[in-house]
Amino acid sequence: MKRRIAMVLGGVLAAAALSAPTASADPLEERPDFKAPYQCDEKGWTYFSEHEYDGAIDINWGSGEADRGKPVLASADGTVHLGEGGGAGKYVELDHGGGWQTRYLHLDSQDVEEGAEVKQGQQIGTLGSTEATVAHLHFDQRLNDEGVDIHLEGKNLAPYPVQENRKELISSNCRDGGDPGDPEPEDTTLAYTGDKSIANGSEATLSAELRTEESDEPVKGREVSFELGSEDGGGAVQTCDGETDADGTASCTVEVADQKLTDDGTVPLTATFAGDDAYVKSTADADLKLQHVEGRSYGLAAEVPLPLLPLSIDPTPDTGTLRTAEAESLGPECAESVNAVVLNADALCAEVAAEVGPSAVTSTATVADASIGLPGLPVVGVSGLTAKSTSSCEASAGSVELELTVAGNPVEIPDTPGFEVDLGLAGKLVVNEQIPVEGADKGLTVNAVHLTTLAGADVVIGSSTSSAHDCA
Repeated sequence: MKRRIAMVLGGVLAAAALSAPTASADPLEERPDFKAPYQCDEKGWTYFSEHEYDGAIDINWGSGEADRGKPVLASADGTVHLGEGGGAGKYVELDHGGGWQTRYLHLDSQDVEEGAEVKQGQQIGTLGSTEATVAHLHFDQRLNDEGVDIHLEGKNLAPYPVQENRKELISSNCRDGGDPGDPEPEDTTLAYTGDKSIANGSEATLSAELRTEESDEPVKGREVSFELGSEDGGGAVQTCDGETDADGTASCTVEVADQKLTDDGTVPLTATFAGDDAYVKSTADADLKLQHVEGRSYGLAAEVPLPLLPLSIDPTPDTGTLRTAEAESLGPECAESVNAVVLNADALCAEVAAEVGPSAVTSTATVADASIGLPGLPVVGVSGLTAKSTSSCEASAGSVELELTVAGNPVEIPDTPGFEVDLGLAGKLVVNEQIPVEGADKGLTVNAVHLTTLAGADVVIGSSTSSAHDCA
């Protein structure tokens, strides 16, 4: 930064005629005990300057962009004035009383509020390069708005060396409980703001917002750790870390979620800010939903109240209900045949298969051929039957393939759900019956053939159900 510093900075610093420091403008006995404006015991910070006209120095570690974000500390107790622009970038000016000021220019962030009272060693910003070409701290001391020789750590740093001859200065700006005192760390709150529902096999984005409890201000540049899952739940604990941004939000990603499905379908999440000298530890707990699917299929089921010999056939073969958040399948042994007085079927199979990344399930029932011959109704014949139902958190879909005859005559089946075949007043035959699953985010039951009668008969050939849960 060159002589353009002699201008109004953000409306706060008055332009003044810049003159070389004089002894009368720098009474040593009135000077505060200024400490280096960086972390205690830091070594390797160097100082150099081309600003002897106003007593300013430039401070860095000599590492360029690698220095960005390092804490900038108050050199002494003072009152905060903030500004930006005029060649100074973002800056903080501290009024120390008695006409004394210090200025901290080109900051990446201003971590204090206008008018705040700060203590020596308190972080007021982070090192940056706003309106500069490289990350560094432009620092000066003033008495009654005139630049003076800079004294830090009890040393007069003038005359200042050029960059090639920069010197090391070790900080004792420790806030160790002695004079001027160590301010109490601020209480914080942490609130979980990430994904509310996760799916095994997919990435999970975890985030939380860290703020001060009293003033509700965002806390920047702090690490928040996340733990997904619990060993008590029988699964692995997956972790990731994130650093809070200017809005106080820390985010990270678990690349492939892998959690066990519990009875209530939830996964515990804990976010933790460990705390430091400036801010008190805080945690946030949440129960995330684990996306999961359910599926069931069977080949045939019937209830026929015949006058002399009532017929009852349980679902055959039946997968039972598969409830899972993992990739797995159910497939009982196929039934070779079902033979009853009014109902016959051959080669009946049923299967349910689930996958992850994201979660989805497909239920399939197949029957090679079947016939239904109930009293008072024409014989219904079925061959090449496949009933399929597929569900994920995105959608559900069903399909039916079969050839149908009624009283020996072929019936053309349109590609639309819920097609009714006329059997007269005594019975109702529905092909490709599709029924939404109650209580699911997405779900569908597909019955390939469903025959009911006024006498109370109920016959289903080829039934598949799929559903997705805890999607949002």
